[in-house]
Amino acid sequence: MDTLYIILFHIKSNTKDDVIIKLIRIFRTHKKVKPTITHMKMILFRLICLKTCLLLIPVLYAQNNYRPGFIITVQKDTIYGEIDYRTDKMNAKRCVFQSQGNDIEPVTYHPFEILGYRFTDDGKYYVSKNIELKYGVSTPVFLEYLLQGMKSLYYYETEDNIPIYFVEDNNTLVKIDAPKLSKQATNIQFKGQTDRYIPLLHYVFKDCPSLAPQIDRARFSRKEMIKITKEYHYAMCTSNEDCIEFETKEDKHSLRLYVTPYAGIQQYSFPSRGPWHNFSKPDLSYLFGVNLALNSRRWMSSLSASMDISISHFNSVEQRSYQTYKMVDGSISETYLHHYTRSSSLTSLSAKLGIRYTYPKGRIRPFIEAGGAFAGMIGRKFGPEQEGDYSSIAENVAEDTALGYYVNTGLQIKPVKRRDQYIVLRAQFEAAHHAGLGLPLYNAWSGAIGYTF
Repeated sequence: MDTLYIILFHIKSNTKDDVIIKLIRIFRTHKKVKPTITHMKMILFRLICLKTCLLLIPVLYAQNNYRPGFIITVQKDTIYGEIDYRTDKMNAKRCVFQSQGNDIEPVTYHPFEILGYRFTDDGKYYVSKNIELKYGVSTPVFLEYLLQGMKSLYYYETEDNIPIYFVEDNNTLVKIDAPKLSKQATNIQFKGQTDRYIPLLHYVFKDCPSLAPQIDRARFSRKEMIKITKEYHYAMCTSNEDCIEFETKEDKHSLRLYVTPYAGIQQYSFPSRGPWHNFSKPDLSYLFGVNLALNSRRWMSSLSASMDISISHFNSVEQRSYQTYKMVDGSISETYLHHYTRSSSLTSLSAKLGIRYTYPKGRIRPFIEAGGAFAGMIGRKFGPEQEGDYSSIAENVAEDTALGYYVNTGLQIKPVKRRDQYIVLRAQFEAAHHAGLGLPLYNAWSGAIGYTF
């Protein structure tokens, strides 16, 4: 699991070539290990993971999340089209813009190559500014424009996920951040802990003493910063001069949880090398379940983390035969063939965790998904044997758990254009092995229909 966290970090933070080099280093074995079966399995597992990650890299870097918006050129012209909507950190670095018309390739703009850009659906607005994160070092970025008034308010998120606000005072950007300071570090005394943003806000809005009590109680949040800046604007904008107020809407839905209850049918089969190979092909089984998909539309709109719980049931018949012999004077005189049959009934409760890719456009969206599966057998019922005193290993195995993998594919069909809800059609394959013995238990094909909301 630690390896997966490292992989995701490098994919998110580096160029594609750097990711490939670092993945190879992650999966390289430095110690000389005796080539046992366990070691060979580990090498195979690492190679599979490496191949999967290398195949995913082009997909990850090809992701986009275009939404309607416009850019403002350095000549102050406004051009409408679609803009790739990502995280605050990514939006501050570049603007990927596609003009109206699908045959035109997207263009990537960096700060000061354009004056700014804005999304028209939720009002998010970014402008080119130079900021100082370190003393004396100027960095060009796209600052998110929160409020425009007598003094304007901007927002920026650092690479370390630290939020910073900037207040524009007489064409100078004053940084408002919130590292904790001791009371001895400042001459201004406040109740409780002293935060640096409090005296900074007092400094920025010093020409409006009526704001002092509100500043003393303020929390370091977007809502509070906008509120204080807006109050200052209303208090100071008393003349007949033009006062333009602008406020962006806070993004409250960057993470989206999709819930999909579903029903279908499932067909089990038992591999010949497994402990259940004596069972006949089971009857067609029902399948009921619910799927949860977590998606971040700003980081990777086409990829989702998928969690699934399902229940199914199958009936089958266990068949076994063996021979006995009658010996007379040291030789076989007669041979007897014995047959045993026994009915069985098992209910499987399965949990799955995987990654899903969904084509992000259109009302009919194909998807593909893969991941790991964990299954437990509940409601085990084995009928009485019809002959003999035969004890089956299958009955003991059924008390244990199974580990495996699954892959599925299907379609998401959007019945109503303006609603984020879908009819889901899915076909799935699942293979499970005994968690302790490592023997193959079953394979299962299924088809299901569900509704996502």
